Amino acid sequence: MAGPAQRFRFPCIAGGIAVLLVAVLLSACQGYQNMAKSPASDTFLSGVPRELTLVSYNIRTGIGIASPGTSPYHTQFWKKSLPRVAAAIRSTSADIVAVQELLEGQEEELGRLLGMNYAYARHGIVGPGDWWGVGVLSKFPITSSFRDVISTGSGNTRSNAVVTVEIDGSPHVFISIHKDNDLGDGVSIDRTADTANEFLGPVSVMGDFNLWPDDPIMKKMPKKLSDSADHVDTPGSRELKRIGTLNGTHHADHGGRVDSIWIDPRFYEVLDTYLMDKGHWDASDHYGVVLRVRVKQEN
Repeated sequence: MAGPAQRFRFPCIAGGIAVLLVAVLLSACQGYQNMAKSPASDTFLSGVPRELTLVSYNIRTGIGIASPGTSPYHTQFWKKSLPRVAAAIRSTSADIVAVQELLEGQEEELGRLLGMNYAYARHGIVGPGDWWGVGVLSKFPITSSFRDVISTGSGNTRSNAVVTVEIDGSPHVFISIHKDNDLGDGVSIDRTADTANEFLGPVSVMGDFNLWPDDPIMKKMPKKLSDSADHVDTPGSRELKRIGTLNGTHHADHGGRVDSIWIDPRFYEVLDTYLMDKGHWDASDHYGVVLRVRVKQEN
């Protein structure tokens, strides 16, 4: 069943211009689609805490590692292999996936291939950024989704997908982010933090931040959230930090970690985090980040 249209954040404009703008926004918005059977709640009902596998994955529109360094904008009409991307995601046994560098419609195809519910948000509506976006795939029912603008301008227009998922009767919010690579003013992270702070319950920010973990701008992230890679010291977490998330020596920053999952430790206990299996690294120019958490039970 299709969900309601996304909520848009934009300033009020008087008169006919406002009507026209609203019409354009509503005609261009995307909602969400629930098509998967919800996982059984037996563990929850029996008092055993739910464990979840979260994944963040920049899929490079499905073109894999072809023509290293080429902007996704110039590859819109290249041959894509979403089954290869779906296989990579399937290998992680993911419950929730934050996806970046999606072309519109790819979220639906990935949902169909994986049997997962999906939501999508364009970076822009008309003009800059209207050709791609970010999304969330979920094995659990999606109850709401909206597009949250975090930056604007030619070549710099970006939006987050803010998606609420119902897990064992409780709302969990997952924000899929792909921050612009050029903007260094920190406004994108400020806006992301503002939205995350609006939610009192479980919220996670997952995606391609285009920032190193120690970049001062990352200090603008909500104080209630923390980088999941810092929660455990395991072979997987050490490899994640050592190898980074950028695939291939063609990346000038090969070996750096720009993709991460930020969680609220009041609601999630981190069990492990690691990179997607090497057998699927050729599906994109980013490595998928996998996080296993246990949902903390309310007192």
